[in-house]
Amino acid sequence: MKELAIYSAFCVFLVCITSCIELPQKDPVLPIPAYGNNPPDSSLEQIIFKYVKHFPNETEIAIGLISGDSTSYYGIKRRNDSLISVDNRNSAFEIGSVTKTFTATLLAKLAYEGKVLLDDPVKKFLPVKMRQSSLGGKEITLKHLANHTSGIPKEPENISFDWSIEGSPYKVYDKTRLYYYISQQLVLRSVPGEKREYSNLGGGLLGHILTLITNTSYESLLLESICEPLGMIRTFVSIDSARLQYLVPGRTPSGDKTANWDLNVLTGGGGIKSTAEDLSKYLSAQINDTTFYYLTQKPTFQYTENNVAGLGWAWYADRVKNRRYVDATGGTGGYSCIVIFERTTKKAIILLTNVSAFLASKGDYISKMGIEIHNTLYKDDFKQN
Repeated sequence: MKELAIYSAFCVFLVCITSCIELPQKDPVLPIPAYGNNPPDSSLEQIIFKYVKHFPNETEIAIGLISGDSTSYYGIKRRNDSLISVDNRNSAFEIGSVTKTFTATLLAKLAYEGKVLLDDPVKKFLPVKMRQSSLGGKEITLKHLANHTSGIPKEPENISFDWSIEGSPYKVYDKTRLYYYISQQLVLRSVPGEKREYSNLGGGLLGHILTLITNTSYESLLLESICEPLGMIRTFVSIDSARLQYLVPGRTPSGDKTANWDLNVLTGGGGIKSTAEDLSKYLSAQINDTTFYYLTQKPTFQYTENNVAGLGWAWYADRVKNRRYVDATGGTGGYSCIVIFERTTKKAIILLTNVSAFLASKGDYISKMGIEIHNTLYKDDFKQN
């Protein structure tokens, strides 16, 4: 009976806000089908309900669907075991490891401008001597950090995963600890460029190296190189009183509020906060740009028969027959997300939540929901291509 009540409320209140990028900031939020010329079909409602019913109260979802030049936004919040509509396209969520795609894009921009080479060795830019910068005669390069083939472990050994630290265990992991690790403890797990193993440390180290190259902070580099040119006015790293007003509180798996993550020196691996509307601009650039954004998607390493790594992104061909798409997922203590796009059809999905990544122990709901929405709504595109 509870699920029936939730679904009934969901069908009444789910909102579709259909827009182009120029959409006014304060459009009315009205029930379907009173507003918008692209209301969601029942399949989208059913998919969302299928997963949201597992989330705790006070969790929130912001969805953006891009189709060519049009973007539709959907906002849902679970409260008192009911689903209500919210206009949260301009509300910020932590995006976790999707940050790595921004870091790779920053690298691609520097490479496109001729300021670095993707094959530059990492040791060239560090102020300390690496304990191990090569293996099997192959040096770790900037490209290896961006496509997860560096051989660097997923996490540094000298970090204590004490979850009682407010702001995440990474908060106390500063430059001094990073330099100690790479100069005294680092042991490569594989020959650089020969095996893809996901590395949060690698993404964070790349972000730090970019700050050394440009002599600026990661956030300043992000804002100047990506956010300001694209008009992404609510994408940021550091939290101040103004940003706190539109930052959706993170939630634990049980639904309690939790502190926002501070990744300190490893910010480039997962420290960005953003909105559905801002990410729609970012993905539109990834879809349409032919310069440094496109450079991030060029294949750099094939790690399975159907899967290819770019810089920060990964191409997948095994989830949808005869078609490849690009995706990235992210998760922190209080948030989870997935973004998916396909250049050929100019379609994309943004799914942001304040559902803890640790809820994944009960099922990887966010990734599964995003992929199911993608495969269901865009199935006709796959048939035609």
